[in-house]
Amino acid sequence: MINNFPIWLIAPDYFLACLMLILLIKFILNLFLSEASNFVLYRFITKLAYPIINITNKITPSFIVQPLIPIYIAWLILMIRIYLLPLFLGYFYIGKFAFVFEKDIISQVKSIFLSIAINLNFGM
Repeated sequence: MINNFPIWLIAPDYFLACLMLILLIKFILNLFLSEASNFVLYRFITKLAYPIINITNKITPSFIVQPLIPIYIAWLILMIRIYLLPLFLGYFYIGKFAFVFEKDIISQVKSIFLSIAINLNFGM
């Protein structure tokens, strides 16, 4: 999948996908854990997410509740990934360029499960 697009388009998509993933994990962890939680993963994700949230404070509306800010910013990043990045290639690539990061992860997971299934089936 990566060979179809230039690296100068793949790198920003991967970067934005990682930012979006960090913010989504932060939102999901906020649903189940309190802000004072000592869970190591929560503290790590929070330290990664706060610079992103602080940078985007100027474009975040003031009426959004504090726990919903990560999902709002993740949605903005998703809109950038879907609509603005394909514009660099042209309108013809709008459907084909969407979710390159996710397609690559799914193909890697599929190949891992396929190799495990082959190894279990043939006992290699």
